[in-house]
This record gives sequence, structure tokens and C-alpha cells, in this order.
Amino acid sequence: MKTKITQSIVANMQATAKDLVLYDDALPGFCLRIRPTGTKIWYFRYRTPGGPQRRLVLGRFPGVGAAMARQLAMVAAGDVARGIDVLAQRREVAAENLRSRQSTLKTFITERYEPWALTYLRTGEFQLERIRADFAEWLDKPLADLSPWLIDQWRKRQIATGMAPVTVNRNLQRLRALVAKAVLWKVIDQHSFAEVKPLRCDRTGRARYLSDTEERQLRDALFAREQRLRRNRVSFNRWRDVRGIAPLPLRTAEYIDHVRPMVLLALNTGMRRGELLNLQWRDVDIDGKWLTIQGATAKSGQTRRIPLNVEALATISGWKLQAGRVRDDAHVFRGTSGAKLTRIDTAWRKLVKRANLQNFRFHDLRHHFASRLVQSGIDLNTVRDLMGHADLEMVLRYAHLSPDRLTMAVEKVARSALTSAPTADLAAQQSW
Repeated sequence: MKTKITQSIVANMQATAKDLVLYDDALPGFCLRIRPTGTKIWYFRYRTPGGPQRRLVLGRFPGVGAAMARQLAMVAAGDVARGIDVLAQRREVAAENLRSRQSTLKTFITERYEPWALTYLRTGEFQLERIRADFAEWLDKPLADLSPWLIDQWRKRQIATGMAPVTVNRNLQRLRALVAKAVLWKVIDQHSFAEVKPLRCDRTGRARYLSDTEERQLRDALFAREQRLRRNRVSFNRWRDVRGIAPLPLRTAEYIDHVRPMVLLALNTGMRRGELLNLQWRDVDIDGKWLTIQGATAKSGQTRRIPLNVEALATISGWKLQAGRVRDDAHVFRGTSGAKLTRIDTAWRKLVKRANLQNFRFHDLRHHFASRLVQSGIDLNTVRDLMGHADLEMVLRYAHLSPDRLTMAVEKVARSALTSAPTADLAAQQSW
């Protein structure tokens, strides 16, 4: 339908079962679309040279009246006459406004990076928390302003507080990954992190493991803890009996709680704490003597199988027998309420203190497992497979533990030198 579009005509137009389009006969391309819902939308239609017809939204009635809509259409018509694609121009302006709004670190995290991280990163919540804490002073800065000089000054301040270079590199890597996403998503054009080299640090890292004496201390402390808890229950029942309170069941089971089986399993499999806490009974094959670490819960994201040695098999078998009938999807280690266990920090700290172990974390049980493998002559590639590392770099920290590896190497050099030496030199060496 064509007519001179006026305010009164638009106000009186009624919706129909289908979209109704009213074209203005005075200004080509200027039109009004009336939806079956009653919504009235102003448009300007135009065609780019050699291109398809385009439709520019001018606004909605009655928010935008007929006179204002006509004025906007005339401006758009003038731009089209000068060769400007007004729809593309509007999109570019909108994109630039979005880029400007999201260009600060705080806004980009909140509007773009956080939803992505919580969906795709297994430790997304932790990563976001660390970025906000480590770079709090930069939250209001535009991402494009994070220059190499600014980064270097931040690193100097972190080192001055006593932070290890490897920790500084790891913290900065989180921000590097975030800014790389900003470039990928066209929020900023580029970033200068490529010009920032990691700080030099000991790539071998910390590999704390137990000596034979320390391992005995730990095992003794595990046993003594359970004996003490059994005695405490007896003593507590005496106290209740004096007061006429019904006694609690005696602790006669093989394991008092989850602590001893978790520690023994970690010692014999090298599983991470998170892998132990996420382990379900469906992942335990007692007959086949295997444990399966599901990729969804593994740090590497890759599923791996760990064979159970004699002690590990006896531990998990005894723990399952004590647990009774359990569903396949039940977690192997659960709290007193039956829910999935999430922490063992308090019990672990007390155990380490009683065992008189210095500077020893739960994660170091994993290092201890790897060190025993290497000391037994197991090749590093097999150690890598059992530990679930993506490459050999992390395993190389244990290479020095290989029995007589360095001694054998230098002895080969000596034998080679003796073999190639002239006879007179050999005689002289023998006379020494």
C-alpha cells in the first residue's frame, strides 16, 4: 500500500492477520511495517550498487513519530546517494561502541570472559578469582593499554614481595590467555604479550618426596591415628554411660574413616587429590586390578588407567567391603553425611604434624610415587603415562633419581678415553 504517511494515518492503522507494509509515495524507500501483534516499525529500504536490497530500522511507533521517522529516512537517503551503506555503517558504529564498552579489563571479564570460562574451563571459577585478585590495580584499564613496560613493572613488584618467578609466570599466563581471547573475539586488535618473555626460573621445580624413614613415620602416624580414635570412642562411651546416655558403636572396622585409604592409594597410584575425591566406584575394577581416571576430572583432560599394586588393591578392596552395597555412580570417598568429600585439609595437617614431616603437602604423595618408580629403574615415558602428564617436561624433575644414571654416564666417558689412549699413555696411567 502506498500513501503519504502521516501521524494520524499511522495512529489509526489496525493490525491484520499478516504483516502489513505501508509505503510512502513521497520518499522512496520510507515505509512502515505493522505486525499482527500491533507493533509498528519504521524502515528505510535501499539498494547498494550491484548488491541486494537492505532494510534499515528507523525506530518504533509511537516512540518515533511520523515526522521524526521521515527525517531519519531523508538523512539515510542522502547518505545512500553519496555511496554510503548506512546499515553497514550502523553495524560498525555499534560494534565500535561495544568494543569501547568492553575494552576495560573489568568489563571484558564480566561480560565476555567469565561466561566463557565458567562454561569451558574446568577451574574457571578459580582462574577468574586469581585474575581479579592478581591484577586488581588494572581492572579499570583498557586492555589495549597493557603494555610490556606496565607488565614488567608489575613483575618487579611481585618479585620484590618474595614471589617466586615460576609463580609470577603462572599468574601472568592467566592474563595472557584472557587477552588472547579479547583479540580472537575482536574486542581489541592486538596485544603485546608476545613481546613479554617469561622470567627465568628453575623449570625442574619442587619435587618433595619421602625418605624411607619418613615413609615409615607417615605409615606409623596413620595407624596410630586410628588406634587413638578407637580408644577415644571407648573413653567417650564410658563418659556417656556414667550419665545414662546410650553408648555409640565401637569403631571396629578396618578403617576408621577415609584418611588412611586415601593416603595409601595416593602413595601407590600417584593420583592427584582432586582425582581421588572425584573417583567413583564405576571407575574401580577390582577384578581387573585397575583404576580409571576419567578425562572430565583429570587435570590433563585425558582419561588414563592405573594398575593397582598389591597394597593399593588390598586397600580399595577393604574399603569397598567396609562401604557395603554402593551405587556405581557413588563417590569412593564420602563425608560423614554420605555426600561427596571435598576437603581433607584439617585431617592431613594433623597427620603430617604427628608424623613429624617437614614441608610435606598432600600433593607430594604424588611426587613420592613418581620418585619410587624412577628409583626402581622405570623409564620416564612409562612414568609419564602413569602420572598422566601430557609430555616429558614435568617428569624430567625426577630424572636425577634414576639409579647411578649420572655415574654410569661419566664412567662411559672414562672408558672411552682409556680405549683410545696411546699404549705409552696407558702404561703411564697404570704406573700411577
